[in-house]
Amino acid sequence: MEFVVSEVSGVTKAALEGRLDTANVDRVEQSLTASILPLGRHTMIDLTKVTFIASLGIRMLLSLARSLARHKARLVMFGASPHVLEILETTALSDIIPQYASEGEAIAAISS
Repeated sequence: MEFVVSEVSGVTKAALEGRLDTANVDRVEQSLTASILPLGRHTMIDLTKVTFIASLGIRMLLSLARSLARHKARLVMFGASPHVLEILETTALSDIIPQYASEGEAIAAISS
């Protein structure tokens, strides 16, 4: 699992790539949180290149959403493949962290 953090239209973008599974969550969570929280901005997670999310990955995303909320910032996701989207919907994560089809939709939603 790799990730790249950037800024798009005043929103932090974290593009994840690979499997967000048990073997990767601890390493990714610490680095991702350290990269995003100090910025204190609304954040979108790019799931375009994510192939799998395990239960610990779901917990990581929930924890990140809570941490951002304490800083008055929101978290959204976009670009999930059909397989990953099924996981998000089955776990009801998409009810807690909004999921959008495209980056443009995510930016529009988080900026409003």
